[in-house]
Amino acid sequence: MSDHKADPAGFDPFPWDRNFETGIELIDQQHQVLVDILNRLAQHFVASGASVDCSQILDELLSYAAFHFKSEEAIWREGLDTEEAVRNHHDSHQLFFAQIQIFRGSEASQERVLADIYDYLARWLAFHILESDRRMALTVQELKRGSTLDEARRAVDDQLSGQVSVTVSALLEKYAILSARVVRSIRDTHRDWP
Repeated sequence: MSDHKADPAGFDPFPWDRNFETGIELIDQQHQVLVDILNRLAQHFVASGASVDCSQILDELLSYAAFHFKSEEAIWREGLDTEEAVRNHHDSHQLFFAQIQIFRGSEASQERVLADIYDYLARWLAFHILESDRRMALTVQELKRGSTLDEARRAVDDQLSGQVSVTVSALLEKYAILSARVVRSIRDTHRDWP
């Protein structure tokens, strides 16, 4: 997808990777928006002085995530025609919001909370797109080809095993390393880290 806009200063801590693409254009476009907001959040964390206020960007991320989750779940509901998979996916989305609220209610220093939020968001987004959303998208595509649900699940399991599984693991490790670098940058920016 060519719409992704990197930061003009070259600081793109969570770069878009074509492996994130699910094959469903609307979902891929929405994922890119989430990645862009996450990058702006990281840029704000690192560039801010001692008084960090990321509430506006974080609220934007959560608002867009709610919009995206609703849109995504509608696609899964229509394409999968099975409540269990859609319900499980919906539950994972609700856990996402619950975890962010736990971070926001933390009594730890603001800088530590920011670092924890960014680390969680980066890891969650990478795993959710690479594993959960890709699995759902591939299943929908198999069903559209005429496979039964069981056949589709087996085909997707085959597709996501072996080399693809290694690629996903490597990408998750890459984003874990990038996330750790952002967290270190937040610590370096905020000298009063406890």
